[in-house]
Amino acid sequence: MLFSLYPTITLNYFVLCVLACLGTLQWSAARNYRLEISLLGRAGFGLFGQIAGTTVVLLVLGWFFAATPGLFTEGLAGGELSLLFGAGAVCALLITRLAGAFWQARNSSGGEEAKRR
Repeated sequence: MLFSLYPTITLNYFVLCVLACLGTLQWSAARNYRLEISLLGRAGFGLFGQIAGTTVVLLVLGWFFAATPGLFTEGLAGGELSLLFGAGAVCALLITRLAGAFWQARNSSGGEEAKRR
């Protein structure tokens, strides 16, 4: 494994994977009205959430190509890139599921308070 030989590329690629997957999941949550994977709650539904998700993906791609030295030289191999992408995707999914659980719990407790009044 070449992770230790290319720490900057490795870290930057992992951050790219996490944030790009987060942006993609937010776009999907906004498009399909899925509260369980929304970081923004119901405020992120519709066009606003789709624009926010697309913006995150474009910004992180711009950052990655600008901030990663030696990107087009020898570096990580296909297996290592796949492992980093998989780990980034799992991290992004965990983050969105935790945020979705927060929003669902907040909405369900808000509904109970409204029933009591």
